[in-house]
Amino acid sequence: MTSSFGWLAIDAEQRRRMMEAVDQFRDEGTIDDLGLGGIRDAFSGTLFPGTSTLHTRLRYALFIPWLLQTASHRQSVPEMMATFRESEYRLIEALKRGGESTGVIGREAGRNLQRRPSAVYWGMIARWGIFEPGFTVRRYFERELLRREELRASPRADDPELNPPVTPTGLDPRLPDPPERLLHKAQFALRAEDAQYLTEAITRTTAGTLLSHLATHRPTTWTDATMAPKAAWDPAIRSELPPLLDGIVGRAERFAITAHGVNLLYNLMLAEATSKHARQGGSLIDVYTERLHEWFDEAQRAPLNAQERTHIWRMVADRGGQVSRTTQEFLGIWADAVANATSATELTVSRELRDRIRAREREKKGSRARLAPGNQRALDAWSGASGTDRYDFRWPVARSHLQDLYDAQEAG
Repeated sequence: MTSSFGWLAIDAEQRRRMMEAVDQFRDEGTIDDLGLGGIRDAFSGTLFPGTSTLHTRLRYALFIPWLLQTASHRQSVPEMMATFRESEYRLIEALKRGGESTGVIGREAGRNLQRRPSAVYWGMIARWGIFEPGFTVRRYFERELLRREELRASPRADDPELNPPVTPTGLDPRLPDPPERLLHKAQFALRAEDAQYLTEAITRTTAGTLLSHLATHRPTTWTDATMAPKAAWDPAIRSELPPLLDGIVGRAERFAITAHGVNLLYNLMLAEATSKHARQGGSLIDVYTERLHEWFDEAQRAPLNAQERTHIWRMVADRGGQVSRTTQEFLGIWADAVANATSATELTVSRELRDRIRAREREKKGSRARLAPGNQRALDAWSGASGTDRYDFRWPVARSHLQDLYDAQEAG
């Protein structure tokens, strides 16, 4: 079926969010068949605000405002917009000339790139206060023209402090100057002043989050990229967290483990309904049965009790969302069943749990539900894995950004 998404009359942040949603459904490991993605996203935003699964390297958060500043020297908004668009394409080649081989947005697509870096990183730029939230590229250029006219019309005083104020452009005046000849040769490595600015921006705008904490508290075992923690709840991280933040991180881990189990059981039910085999050979029924047994031992050590679930509902609400009654009930019944079970088999053979998973899929997917009676086409389209990755709450992206900060701090 041809996509009918359109991009009319939306700003870069809206476009970024929509494209992220599209990409989410291209990754078989992260598809949200059972409707728990809203909670996952709330944890991601709480722990690592401003990040996105589409991000590659941290310095894009500076490249974009630097390119905007350069384009703003043109004489009209259309000229500024065209220059900025052209500079994003030129940045691709500049990064290649700088020796960058991975993380370059548009490296293969070149001028056929459909989603430019500004659309991908605009949410980060706004969330971290590099740009005033709510601003768009066009509005920034319009403000630049207005500011230019105000400066031209205002009489100059000998004392700079007596000059009349002008309309702010929305761009943080503390932004460091760009490197020389940025569009000739560019690299992702941060300068010391870049790292200092971004660290200050993160800690100023995301105080109390895991991202803010790690920006200024590098775990002692994280000596280089090869020693970076594998998860946000790694003991090397949690050992140094303040109690409130540690509670959020622990809750995120327990939710990730709990949700992983119900998604594995869902896939086991699909395997039973299709009798498909793994690519390496062997029955997928056996694969998911084994994975559930391995998961169960871990789940028993990290129960998600009613009090913890209440904290989760409150966290989602604090971010402007809401966990529906049916979602609360579905997750609660599953979590309690896990806590009370004596074996993985007790969960996998439970008729009640299987019925609830079928009902939950129908609730979220309607006529596209694979387990709905008679929906053979949907069953046949199942690839053998749907939503089987454990939630990581964007940790790989945050870890990469933090590594860029740490490397610059060491070099400085």
